Amino acid sequence: MSARNPGTELDLDAISKVRVNTQAVLKRAQQIQGHKLLKKQWQAAWLLKAVTCIDLTTLAGDDTPSNVHRLCLKAIQPIRHDLLRKLDMNDKGVTTAAVCVYPSRVADAVTSLKAANSSLPVASVATGFPAGQTPLETRLQEVRMAVSDGATEIDIVINRTLALTGQWKAMYDEIRQFREACGDAHMKTILAIGELGTFTNVYKASMVAMMAGSDFIKTSTGKESVNATYPVAIVMVRAIRDYFLCTGHKVGFKPAGGIRTAQESLVWLSLIKEELGNDWLCPQLFRLGASSLLADIERQIYHHVTGQYAAYHELPMA
Repeated sequence: MSARNPGTELDLDAISKVRVNTQAVLKRAQQIQGHKLLKKQWQAAWLLKAVTCIDLTTLAGDDTPSNVHRLCLKAIQPIRHDLLRKLDMNDKGVTTAAVCVYPSRVADAVTSLKAANSSLPVASVATGFPAGQTPLETRLQEVRMAVSDGATEIDIVINRTLALTGQWKAMYDEIRQFREACGDAHMKTILAIGELGTFTNVYKASMVAMMAGSDFIKTSTGKESVNATYPVAIVMVRAIRDYFLCTGHKVGFKPAGGIRTAQESLVWLSLIKEELGNDWLCPQLFRLGASSLLADIERQIYHHVTGQYAAYHELPMA
């Protein structure tokens, strides 16, 4: 992870003046999606880059120690060893960036990774995920418990009510408290963009979250009706760029929810490269929150190596 973001004082005056040009955002997002995608070995290289930025996630009501264990093993060896050997990448330490689970499953993930002798980080969602509608003290306690169980990254959710009613100071104060509860753990702040209403609100929420000390800003919980979209990403990464120009501090970006295909992961990498530059093309500053994406990337790499597509039963499941 990058150095922790110390945050800044809340500049309410600057926040109140923000206006986002919707048409310009939509046009830019269209341009990004219209790019020609890479082929052959260049595509394979970028897909492996995408793998190293994945937060391999399971956030289901039926999560058990056994499927969390399987998830951890897949995160340690995300692409079949024989495929990596054909690409001369078998000794390059290709893993996902982290595993992401519910707070009650953190201890299971930590145990599995320890048993496999892996230092892969465990991320936990917290603060009343996905709705964030539980009392503040309960949300803070959830963060502390996840950290004490061994989570080194915490994905918090903002209280959307505060954003929708323009209570930016109250939102800033809540996130500052979450930041404190995280201790040394890195904090990713989920904006739940599908419930914020406007691009202007998305930009304001992004800036407030960064001012409050977020190390990453994340699009969605994956449980809303609208999740990671390219126009919203443009707004969020422009906020990250503005924050960097003002403070000199780099905050990471994590799109999550609905990212399922290898082709989509290439578009996301392209967006980050063009909007934020190569410095952000690393797991310290860019993550893809996904559960089913890895399976499609592995199928594409299998196709690149063998010239044919694998049946799903031929690749280990996550």
